[in-house]
Amino acid sequence: MDHQNTNNSEMNNTSSHSGYSDPNALGNTFPPDLPGTPAERLKHSGPGISSFIVGLVALLGHIATFVLLFLALNNTIQLLGSSLSREDLAFHPAVVLSSLAFLVCLVLNLSGVILGIIGLVLKNRRKVFAIIGLILNALFILLFVGLILREIYLT
Repeated sequence: MDHQNTNNSEMNNTSSHSGYSDPNALGNTFPPDLPGTPAERLKHSGPGISSFIVGLVALLGHIATFVLLFLALNNTIQLLGSSLSREDLAFHPAVVLSSLAFLVCLVLNLSGVILGIIGLVLKNRRKVFAIIGLILNALFILLFVGLILREIYLT
């Protein structure tokens, strides 16, 4: 009996020291907490996520605008043939509405840039979505400015 009790007590001692109670024994090798940083993981910044979502919505808006404009103008040109002048096309309702939709998407891009900058400035937050949202939104604004400058200087 004593031999069996000693085996059980040895088994209990080895099971308590077998690594299950030690957090580093299971492969959880986290770096030690640095002074001044929270022990928990950093959260994503809310404005950064908003900037990313606004960028995606504006991207879908730009794509939908161009597709609908192309379909409407293609249909109009096929119906009326070559009798359309530039002025007729410029004042076509599809062109006017798509221009307004494009400007709305640019306003969304501008608000996305502002949200991205706010997301980058926040401390103790992850900045991944803020950076992606800022790049995505700023890219469309820069493309628009580039198109305007191209038309000004080439015409």
